[in-house]
Amino acid sequence: MAETSRSLLPFPALCLVTDLGVVDGESDVLVDRVAVAVENGVNMVQVRAPDLDVEEFGELVSKLVDAVSGRASILVNPSRRALSHYDGVDGVQLGENAEVSVGEARAIYGENSLIGRSVHSLEGARDAAESGADFAVLGTIFASGTHPAGGTQGAGFVKTIVDETGLDVIGIGGISSSNAGEVIANGARGVAVIRSILGATDPGVAARELMAAMLAAQSDRV
Repeated sequence: MAETSRSLLPFPALCLVTDLGVVDGESDVLVDRVAVAVENGVNMVQVRAPDLDVEEFGELVSKLVDAVSGRASILVNPSRRALSHYDGVDGVQLGENAEVSVGEARAIYGENSLIGRSVHSLEGARDAAESGADFAVLGTIFASGTHPAGGTQGAGFVKTIVDETGLDVIGIGGISSSNAGEVIANGARGVAVIRSILGATDPGVAARELMAAMLAAQSDRV
């Protein structure tokens, strides 16, 4: 069977989203923590740094590619920047209201690149599915430090999105080893986290605990 972009999405997917704010802006510390997390179970890395300019962002992407390429899928989130091609990157994570379309992202990164869309509603998920996205990053599932004032959807909303759209879903927002299994049990392909790993005393232990929780829930689904 031919390899497609969707078949490249891990199951369960443990996606680490970068955030320089968690590491006081120290990019080398960020890269080190991401590398340790990948060694211990993280299999997707979304490079997100909305406050960096184009050159700074390119440097961060290059460092992360050097640190984890071949051991985890790497996706870039262009945020407010124009989407550029970076060597060693496997795909793109687009915001719900991104000006770049899924088709334009594929044109830049190739037909079999992984393209995700961030969504926060059933309408947004339907639009992502119709646009040809491979998966949706759905939030906010639980209350989180990143979006403390935002409303939450709850893990049950994952099932609604999967049933209504057929999209592969990665849940995000307030996810830890104590609730990641609930997200998987409701049909998610995986989870995405920031502080649960980057802010942990030991990112490796945090990654292993998250993956273990997902694998246990995945086993119960089979």
